[in-house]
Amino acid sequence: MKEVIQCSQCLDDLNHPLGQVIDSSGLCTGCITHKEKDLIDWGKRWSELEKKCTEILKKGGNDAYDCIIPLNADAEDYYVVELALKLNLRPLLLYVNNYFGTDLSWKNLHTLETHFDLDLITFNPNINTYKEAVRTSLRKFNSIYWPYQAIKTAYPVRLALDMKIPLILWGGLQATEQVGKFSHNDEVEMSGWSRNQHDLFATDEVDFFGTGAQISNSEQFHYTYPDLKQANKIKGIYLSNYVRWDPWRQNHNMLKYGFAPEKTQHTFDQYERAGSSVFYSIHDLLRFEKHGYYKVRDQLSREIRHGRISKKNAEKVYVKYMNQNINIKPFFDWIGATDSGFKLFVKERIKHGLCKISQSENFEIDMQDSFDIGLFSDEAVSIEKNFIIYYKGI
Repeated sequence: MKEVIQCSQCLDDLNHPLGQVIDSSGLCTGCITHKEKDLIDWGKRWSELEKKCTEILKKGGNDAYDCIIPLNADAEDYYVVELALKLNLRPLLLYVNNYFGTDLSWKNLHTLETHFDLDLITFNPNINTYKEAVRTSLRKFNSIYWPYQAIKTAYPVRLALDMKIPLILWGGLQATEQVGKFSHNDEVEMSGWSRNQHDLFATDEVDFFGTGAQISNSEQFHYTYPDLKQANKIKGIYLSNYVRWDPWRQNHNMLKYGFAPEKTQHTFDQYERAGSSVFYSIHDLLRFEKHGYYKVRDQLSREIRHGRISKKNAEKVYVKYMNQNINIKPFFDWIGATDSGFKLFVKERIKHGLCKISQSENFEIDMQDSFDIGLFSDEAVSIEKNFIIYYKGI
């Protein structure tokens, strides 16, 4: 069996999909980069962001909106909006429907829109085209997220160009926050290059649609990035380069705005991707197949770095979450797979997590005592993992 080299401080190893490096001292780049947070003058960094936004808006643009905020319908959206308003910006909210949101997801989206009294555009891509793209992504990458990542990162840029809105605000840059691929001091911006390398598995639209997808050229439009000369007119800023990013704490604080957290048997984090029907089920199982770990490991490593749990306790927590069942059948029903197609996929593609697949789910795990500092909510609820087809008026 191949030896797994693990960071001496957190749970990360070299199999992370975003790329991970462990130095001679035994520390991973994620832990090393995290230490920058204690050295950066965040007040000065915020002032730099204010100045940057002022310079961008000086060039002119839309009379009604200063920026676009792409949404996931989870707690981070609330925090990004809070920061945008603190910057005195006039944001336009944009939600690209990935068809994986449950009722809780739509409730949180509605609460965000109404509490902050902001305009929201919801884009529902052609569902038949989208399902075909998801099936293609599953066949080619053993992943279901390429289509959503493609639209979510391209459509905001196209909308910004059409509406002459010069700025797009993104939340955390995962390549920095999770694995330390970049320094906070690099102030990496969203671009066509970062989209291709970190969101699309280094596979652009030509490669994706050129082999396997039964999708016409006209139907591919919303999945494609604008011409770079045009796209570069729009600034894409990651706020985690200018604010001391602490997802669990800042997401917990969004309860004050009415955000509804979710209880799940797959993670202690009640806020990240709350309301997703796939993030901690089929998506997480496929992550385990490809990289040998579940999302909760990323979250536990994050909390080790923030000093809220010891590595020893994190290892115990992770083992308990690894023994939970995952029900992936509703997803295969949604994409139109036959029973024989579903069984064949499990037989051919699920090699390591076979014992995890079950239509019954385990009881939730209470992990609050494992954390030195826990940021839990008594309001979190367990929800049925259903698939919503179109936007639901609430």
